[in-house]
Amino acid sequence: MARVKGIIQVTGALKGISMYTMRGSEEVIMRTKGGPSKYTIKTRESCKGLRDSGKEWGGCTKTASAMRLALEPLMRLADYNVMGGMNALCKKIQCMDTANEKGTRNVMLRENAGMLTDFNFNKINLFDSVIRLRPTWQIDRQGVQASVNIPDFIPSEHLMAPNKLPFMRWVVVFGVSPYVNFDAHSKSYKMENELLRANRMEVHSDWFPVKRAMPTQTILVDMESLAAYLTETDTLVLGVGVEFGTVGADGQGEAVKYAGCAKVLGGV
Repeated sequence: MARVKGIIQVTGALKGISMYTMRGSEEVIMRTKGGPSKYTIKTRESCKGLRDSGKEWGGCTKTASAMRLALEPLMRLADYNVMGGMNALCKKIQCMDTANEKGTRNVMLRENAGMLTDFNFNKINLFDSVIRLRPTWQIDRQGVQASVNIPDFIPSEHLMAPNKLPFMRWVVVFGVSPYVNFDAHSKSYKMENELLRANRMEVHSDWFPVKRAMPTQTILVDMESLAAYLTETDTLVLGVGVEFGTVGADGQGEAVKYAGCAKVLGGV
């Protein structure tokens, strides 16, 4: 994979070469097209491993997509293409499925929810680098409720601001990531509980000046109305972020897109 540098930057396709850009990089990525044809991959026995990997990758991307939708509001705080990281994490979890053979392995998200903890939405300004304290959290699965406790916040000790914006606020997102299972009949991966797809709730604190100390506060998120529809295989995920803002027309904070950081606290 080549990178184009210089005054002229081109994107698109040109005689078997694809050129494109990615958020988080100012360079143009150059890749050559090629590889076996779709027919070859679909029919030859020698390509069975490739077919199995392709099917399983579909399970990873669908699971990652469900997780992204569960935490969608935190995407505005990301500084890179988060989906790539989520896909990779889901692949690691999928490889832990020893009950099914390759080509049909599942991403057992709920059983391995601990691997979600501290997944970052940033590469430049990591949440734990910007915020020098660790919020504590709790998820009540039966009641579909979550709480995040933020200790006393002293900016001179706990904040390494990545910008000069005057306001900040805490953002907490709680959502449902439905289970994606391999369906033997269709030989593809399907979401089991479509009803809860993209169900989430965002709660944030008031805006406060970045130089002001704040006492301990607890942010609660209540989605008890979903309790009757939650299944044993669905995963509840909880994320936290800090968002920075400028002065709005009313003198209060006004969010600046991508000015912040976030991470996953955990899941059950």
